[in-house]
Amino acid sequence: MRRGHTIGLCFGSAGVGKTLSARRYAHYEKAHDLLTYWGPRSDNDAKIYAALNRSRTVLYTPSVLTTPRTLKDELTQAITRTNMCIEQHLVPPGTATPEAWGWRHGRNYVELIIVDEAERLRPAALELLRDRYDRDDIALILIGMPGLEKQFSHYPQFYSRVGFAHQYRPLGQDELLFVLERHWRS
Repeated sequence: MRRGHTIGLCFGSAGVGKTLSARRYAHYEKAHDLLTYWGPRSDNDAKIYAALNRSRTVLYTPSVLTTPRTLKDELTQAITRTNMCIEQHLVPPGTATPEAWGWRHGRNYVELIIVDEAERLRPAALELLRDRYDRDDIALILIGMPGLEKQFSHYPQFYSRVGFAHQYRPLGQDELLFVLERHWRS
């Protein structure tokens, strides 16, 4: 998905695992505090840097009243911080030369942006995401409630770039038993 540089829509009812899947893929539980409360670094952060390097993904959830300007600023901040963490993994401290610092010279390591609660986006914010997708050659997944795909079909410039739409469904009985038998203790 992220290397295919496409736009995907994922939708489903509340509680079927959309947000959980996105958080797990982006290593959000590990990285949230480090990326949100940007501050002094520690040696323990190396594991987070490595996880962010593996996923190369930014997870973003707009607030209910997010303006396009706020979306742009918050997304830029999240991508910048993620790039810095990935670079810390790729170029360990003490080994850096001016040529080694790729991101600081315009290299973007982030390959995928996942936007949760995407139904909150207004048309101008959607256009901003489409523009970023076009300019940065980056994959984009928008996650939301059923009807998301219909909502976005009203914006032809955006919708023409959608490569897939996936509906999350509740687990069936056999699937639920499989998960409970193998993962209950964790």
